[in-house]
Amino acid sequence: MSYRQNLYKNALKIIEQIYQQSKYDPSVDLYRSFDVMNAVNDPQLYSKEWLVNNLLPFINKKRFWADTDGELKDVLVMGSWYGVIGIILKNHISPDIKIHNVDMDPLCEEYSYKLINDEYENIWPITDDAMEYYFERTDHFQLIINTSCEHMEKDDIQLVLRQKPYNTLICFQSNNYHAEPEHINTHDSLDSFVEELNLNAVYWKGELKPSEDYTRYMVIGK
Repeated sequence: MSYRQNLYKNALKIIEQIYQQSKYDPSVDLYRSFDVMNAVNDPQLYSKEWLVNNLLPFINKKRFWADTDGELKDVLVMGSWYGVIGIILKNHISPDIKIHNVDMDPLCEEYSYKLINDEYENIWPITDDAMEYYFERTDHFQLIINTSCEHMEKDDIQLVLRQKPYNTLICFQSNNYHAEPEHINTHDSLDSFVEELNLNAVYWKGELKPSEDYTRYMVIGK
């Protein structure tokens, strides 16, 4: 069974659980069912597979890592939602590499574990503010992934980039979906996003149009 099939299977189990709970508990948020479906829909998976496919060449080059022994050991995913990126990434990297999926929503942690369903090692869903979690252990990670820069203030993104060790690789995404009220830091172009990040080195940049509504921008660098 492919990881996509596993994701669909586990997502359906979560949706069934939400429905069953809602019959006896009026506080259960049925909208969460749509949220889980949205997390594994084609545009979302296409975007995350695009990220992983373009990131893998750098993961496989040991010289990119901050450790003296040249190994990738810990990955931080900021604003991880239900942790789908970690699941996709785990299909291509060593099971020993630890992925820290950090999101403020406690239900994201619960449902992330259900999507993982004991099928992957060393993926840790964590309920916390991603920035606070990072600032408490800035030397711990060799790779930071953030696919939701549009949800973050420019100053907060810059703070993360200033605090990280020089050799820590970043893979950040934003978009031009200005119509979404929760998007407070969108961009009109890929070059605008690159300029905002102001990295010391840009190894890769590109854009993807997963739907007619928006274009996603991605930058890999240090």
